[in-house]
Amino acid sequence: MKYLSKENIKQPLKYLCFMLLIIVVSAILTYLIHPDIQSTINSVSSNVPKSVERKNGFDLVVAYIINNGLKVPLQMLILGLIPVPFLYWLQPVFTAILPGILFGIVFNMSLTKGITIVFSSLPHMLTEILAFCFWIVALDRINKWMRNKISKKKNNSTQFMDEIKQLLTSYVKYVLPLIIIAAFLETYVADWISNFLN
Repeated sequence: MKYLSKENIKQPLKYLCFMLLIIVVSAILTYLIHPDIQSTINSVSSNVPKSVERKNGFDLVVAYIINNGLKVPLQMLILGLIPVPFLYWLQPVFTAILPGILFGIVFNMSLTKGITIVFSSLPHMLTEILAFCFWIVALDRINKWMRNKISKKKNNSTQFMDEIKQLLTSYVKYVLPLIIIAAFLETYVADWISNFLN
């Protein structure tokens, strides 16, 4: 992904559509199942990183960037370097399931509240997930390189350090900027939209 072209953005957008499908399916299943609301909310809340809890304003922005822009991509990278396909999908898929569950619960409680939360969540949620989708595309490449190296079924045309350089370029150009934008959107814009709709 040397520059932002139609070809470069095509695969991340495909992955984004897949993630949105996961969110919708999670929301519908949660809505239909009618889980115990309090225990489900407690379960979802327990997955909020401690670094993000009880913070607000710019401190919250920084906490989001550290968690979503550094910790999560690093976890995905470690899984991506294991020569098994799709392990690095676990974190972003889980990230997509959680808001789906939350939407399903809120729609069970109130249609108006559900619409408000969906609209206020969309800007930062889409931006954050798109960042992860760009990262998945980058990890697809290095994971395939690792599998080819181990299996020796196909000779790699590039060196490992070339792949790492490509990976870091993708991270700096697309992933981190999108995560930073998502952090500001989640901290400042989400509440503004919610207050406006209420």
